[in-house]
Amino acid sequence: MYFCYYLAIMQKFPYGESNFAKVSLENYVYVDKTPYLEVMENLHTSYHFFLRPRRFGKSLFASLLSYYYGVEHKANFDKLFGRFYIGKNPTPKANSYLVLSFEFSGINTSTYESTYNGFLKNTKDGVRFFLGKYETLFSASQQAEIIAEQSPESILKSLFVFHKINKIATPIYLVIDEYDHFANEIIAFNLTDFGDIISRNGFVRKFYEVIKTATMEGVVDKLFVTGVTPITLDSLTSGFNIATDLTMERQFNAMTGFTFEEVQGLVDIACADQTCDKPRIYNDLRAWYNGYLFYGRAKERIYNPNMVLSFLRQLQTNREYPEKMLDVNIASDYKKIKNFFALKNPQQNYEVLDELLTIGNIQSAITEKFNFEREFTATDFASLLFYMGFVSIRQQKGLTYILQMPNYVIQGLYLDFFAELLKNKSETLLDTKPLQKAIEALAYKGNAQLFANEIQQNLKTFSNRDAIKFSEKHLKVVVLTLLNISKLYFVKSEYETEKKYVDLLLLERLPFPVNYQYAIELKYLPKERANEVESLKEQAILQLQGYLQSPELQQLSNLKAFIWIVVGDDLEMVEL
Repeated sequence: MYFCYYLAIMQKFPYGESNFAKVSLENYVYVDKTPYLEVMENLHTSYHFFLRPRRFGKSLFASLLSYYYGVEHKANFDKLFGRFYIGKNPTPKANSYLVLSFEFSGINTSTYESTYNGFLKNTKDGVRFFLGKYETLFSASQQAEIIAEQSPESILKSLFVFHKINKIATPIYLVIDEYDHFANEIIAFNLTDFGDIISRNGFVRKFYEVIKTATMEGVVDKLFVTGVTPITLDSLTSGFNIATDLTMERQFNAMTGFTFEEVQGLVDIACADQTCDKPRIYNDLRAWYNGYLFYGRAKERIYNPNMVLSFLRQLQTNREYPEKMLDVNIASDYKKIKNFFALKNPQQNYEVLDELLTIGNIQSAITEKFNFEREFTATDFASLLFYMGFVSIRQQKGLTYILQMPNYVIQGLYLDFFAELLKNKSETLLDTKPLQKAIEALAYKGNAQLFANEIQQNLKTFSNRDAIKFSEKHLKVVVLTLLNISKLYFVKSEYETEKKYVDLLLLERLPFPVNYQYAIELKYLPKERANEVESLKEQAILQLQGYLQSPELQQLSNLKAFIWIVVGDDLEMVEL
């Protein structure tokens, strides 16, 4: 339905750039998302919410709206948009609005007062910029009176009142980026402050009540709000029940993020002046950054755009894979996962974590609006993980969904968090120095015994494993967690080969060459079933021998195969 236009002269990747004019006019690659402007304008609704995980291209899209609809950019329309879809197919509403933009990230949420002052400052900054763009429409005294107001809602109300008094013919397009950023920060630390902020008398609700009134009076004609979660939507409903949520609508599944076709075009640009193994790059990008689905029956999964751009920027510059497949700036956002597991009902949340790590997926409905005055259910928690990008849709089953970790990046973050949980259980657990040496022995010497010893030692310290019904699946999680400490291997769990599944496949990860790769079968028995170990060993040998006959595994160089059988605390290793 949509086509992507790449500019051959554009070579820089716009990682971290959120200003559309800079990306369009300077030497940047731009994946054309302008067809969605036409789609949105043809909807029968004018006020929209659109949620996506952090660093998923929302701010750049919000900037696109500002430049496309702002009357002040009409003279530069061809320069900004002429080479893109919307430049060749402009809509009736192009450059026909006064654009008022707000952005609510970067607010100090340590106290109620700091949150309020930050929200007030960001509101004033947005209004000041608006008055600067359209200063001829408001007198100097009016501008001073607007800015002199002392609350977010009174500033907005004053601006809208003067818009009516001055009989300004051009309506306002209101763009709010990161509407919930501060709320997501607060909810992880202080639910009391969160409740006060979004309550009936809270300043956030009052802010949106003023906007609703302005839409009824024709001052605000269009609205686009971006965010990550719908945690404030329920609280805003009575004061702001006019917006349509586009988050899980079919036609907007790929409005931000990249499709595979778009990724192919970007890889072509990154490899324009170097020789690349493109099939391998496609496979690695899919494993690390793909896997997002925002509409249950969508046919194509979406790549995280910032992760892809970070990778390709480094590939283009350094002519090799980056050492860290997750950029540190992105990692700092996603590592806040641990705060959400402590939310409301930690024990219930950890049960969701256990299910994700051991089974690989969870089944849940998706909550569209949260109300933290009611019971916080497992469905609410699973939904919060979905909106944050920590799980995504595997498939839809009626009104519920099978949710899974979307990619290797997210799996690694869960394993990092699980490692932290395990470390809290034992002072001696996860000593990284011997683990690193053991994994290096695997990689360069073909010696698996040191790592097997580390597994056994750490299992002995895992004193609570019986309490969580320790099983073969939990054994795999522990092994994955230990392997994740190094980041030396690309570890695939339940790797499918000819409709059979290898427990663990340790593959070479560029740019780190290794001498050995591994196929590993894991088996576990509680101590009381130790008499079954020989039978289980024979079964494992037959399984692994069958896996090794597959064409996929036979193509792997220097592949070694092991079986690790754990009985209670004791580990036996069998090499094929």
